[in-house]
Amino acid sequence: MACEDVIDVALSDPEPQLVIDALIGFNENNGQAITLGQVTLTLTTSFFSEEVPPALNATVQIIDEESGEVFPLRENEPGVFRTGFPELEFERDYTLEVVYEGQTYRATEQLVPTGSINSVEQGDGFLFDEEEETEIIVNFSDIPNERNYYLFAFGFNNYLVTDDEFYQDESLTFSYFYENIEPGDLLTITLLGIDREFASYVDQALVQSGENGGGGPFAVPPATARGNIINVTIPDNFPFGYFAISEFDAVPFTVE
Repeated sequence: MACEDVIDVALSDPEPQLVIDALIGFNENNGQAITLGQVTLTLTTSFFSEEVPPALNATVQIIDEESGEVFPLRENEPGVFRTGFPELEFERDYTLEVVYEGQTYRATEQLVPTGSINSVEQGDGFLFDEEEETEIIVNFSDIPNERNYYLFAFGFNNYLVTDDEFYQDESLTFSYFYENIEPGDLLTITLLGIDREFASYVDQALVQSGENGGGGPFAVPPATARGNIINVTIPDNFPFGYFAISEFDAVPFTVE
C-alpha cells in the first residue's frame, strides 16, 4: 500500500504592486470622431487569490503635451476610469499621469494609425470540431508605404497580434475560429493600430498568460514584463501594465 504525505507549502504574500492597464481608441467615424478609452488600476495579489483588488483613491489625467491642457479622468467604478478623454490628433504627444499613494506614474505615447477591415463573413470550415466551432473570415487592408503592427480583438478575451512583414501594402484574408457561440450572437471584430513596442509586450503577455485566458494583452504574466509606464517618484518601484493610444476600426457581425 502506498503512503501519501500531505505537504503544506508556505507561500509568502508579496508586497502588492500597482497595475495600470490603459488603452485609448480613436475612430474618425465618417467625420464624427469617436474617442473611447479605459484606464484600470488594480493591485497584484497572492498566487491563490481569486479576486483582483482595485487600486483606490488614485487620480488619473491625460496631458496634451503640445497645448499643455490637462484632462482629468473620472472614476466610473472602483479603479476604472472611462470618462474625460480628450479629442485625439495624430503626431501629438499625450501623457498618462497616475498619482497613487504619493507616487506619480507616467507614460507618453502618440496615436498609432490602423488599417481598415474590408469584410467579415461566416464560413463553414473548422479546425478540430465541426459541431463546436464557427469560422469567421476577415479581410483587411494594410496601411501602405510603412511597417505596421496590428492588434485584433475578437471578444471573449481573444486577441491576435500581427505585423505586415509578409503582406505589406496589400490586403490579407484569414480565418478565425470561435468556440461555443450560437446563431444570433453579436460579435464585434476590432482592428487596432499598435507600435512595435506594444506588439512585443502583447505577444509576451499572451504567451505567458495563455492566449485565451485572463485579461488578454493586459493580463499580468507570471514573469516580469516591463511596460512603458515609469514611476517618476521611485523609479525602482515600477508598475505593471501598458499605456497605448490606437486608431481602431470595428465591424459588428451577427452569427448565422
